[in-house]
Amino acid sequence: MNKGRFSIIIVPHDLKKTRTLRVPYALFYTLVGLVGAGLLIMLIFVASYGSLLLRSREGLIYKKQVEELTKRQEHMGELRRNLAQLRAMNLQVRRMLGLVVTPQDSLAMVQVQKERRGLPPELRMEQASMLRAIPTFWPVRGFITKRFRAAGAVRDSLFHGGIDIAVDRGTPVRAAASGYVTEAEWSDSYGYYAQIDHGYGIKTLYAHADMLVVMKGERVEQGQTIAYSGNTGNSTAPHLHFEVTQNNVPVDPLKYLLQ
Repeated sequence: MNKGRFSIIIVPHDLKKTRTLRVPYALFYTLVGLVGAGLLIMLIFVASYGSLLLRSREGLIYKKQVEELTKRQEHMGELRRNLAQLRAMNLQVRRMLGLVVTPQDSLAMVQVQKERRGLPPELRMEQASMLRAIPTFWPVRGFITKRFRAAGAVRDSLFHGGIDIAVDRGTPVRAAASGYVTEAEWSDSYGYYAQIDHGYGIKTLYAHADMLVVMKGERVEQGQTIAYSGNTGNSTAPHLHFEVTQNNVPVDPLKYLLQ
């Protein structure tokens, strides 16, 4: 008897003779090892595939979370822009009503101009038009020699309906806001002067100019040169007299001009 083999007897159900297979132990162990290795590889593959599916599922969950966070950030940004716009409108109304406006409130206008970049084009254009209608732009830069003073009546000797800004003769005078020129002529007291209607009942006046470069009825934009400063009319030295009126009532221009 060969001890290195074992026999497998096959007994058919018909009349055929039985068959005997002699299988070497080495071959048997080799086949068993191969089958075991195959099963192990299959188990590793299934485990890896399951881990991959789990990671893929986690990736989808993370992706959804990122999308939700992005939507929330966009919503928060929209809310922030809307709040900034409302604050600017509130500031405008307060100025129109003659209420106290602090320098911090004026800084809100700068913030709105930054936030305006994130708005849709049509809203950005509408907001830009509203902001340009508010006289926040300094017509000239210089030392204020006389401030606004509201007395009991316009004819009061202490009354001063605007601010006087000392500048050199020939300094460009720029529009404080966009609007239409309603007056551009000579006055014995103002000398050469121009008045601009900005809408919302707001008007600005620029007096004692040496020369005007705009005409009545002309449309001007904020920052556009409308005159050159001088010493005409009732004036003792080159300067710009700048007025702001709300519904034809003089108000302090410093309530509008950005600090």
